[in-house]
Amino acid sequence: MTEPYSSRRDGMVVPPRTNVSINKLAAVVRDSFGLTGRKFFPIVELYELLDELVPGASFEVLEPHEMGDDHGLTRPDRGVISLRSDVYEGAFNGRPRDRFTMAHELGHLLMHRQVTLKRVDPAAPPKIYCNSEWQADKFSSYLLLPTHLIREYDSLELVAADFGVSYEAAQARRDDMKRVTKW
Repeated sequence: MTEPYSSRRDGMVVPPRTNVSINKLAAVVRDSFGLTGRKFFPIVELYELLDELVPGASFEVLEPHEMGDDHGLTRPDRGVISLRSDVYEGAFNGRPRDRFTMAHELGHLLMHRQVTLKRVDPAAPPKIYCNSEWQADKFSSYLLLPTHLIREYDSLELVAADFGVSYEAAQARRDDMKRVTKW
């Protein structure tokens, strides 16, 4: 798990964002579609309404040979998210990793549209809060696991099941919450 101020050597350098600002953006998305109290976030259905969330935005589903090793790829400047067909199908079938990937790519679209992207220099990576991948991971975590809904849980297994995320994602979110507030 990445610590709050450590570095990641992948991604792009982007303007800094705090946990609080990313969390607020995720809450706005939930609120915009009347999903504030819903545990299992309907990420696939949201993609079908992507143009309502971000006018002009779209997504495409491509075959694995077209995407290579990328499970998802977002071109924020064009407003396009590309997903591998197996990821889209997996998310449609509730597979946690694929749901997280779709939420992650949505985070890129929402946070990095008006941003000039610069590749991370592995020899001198930026602060973690300036890394596009860290930001998109946080957005996905906050969108799929909002604090107000998971705070009352004692069991990570139940969090994972009720919210459609992996045990590891539930654990990482709990650990993140422990740093900020009482679980």
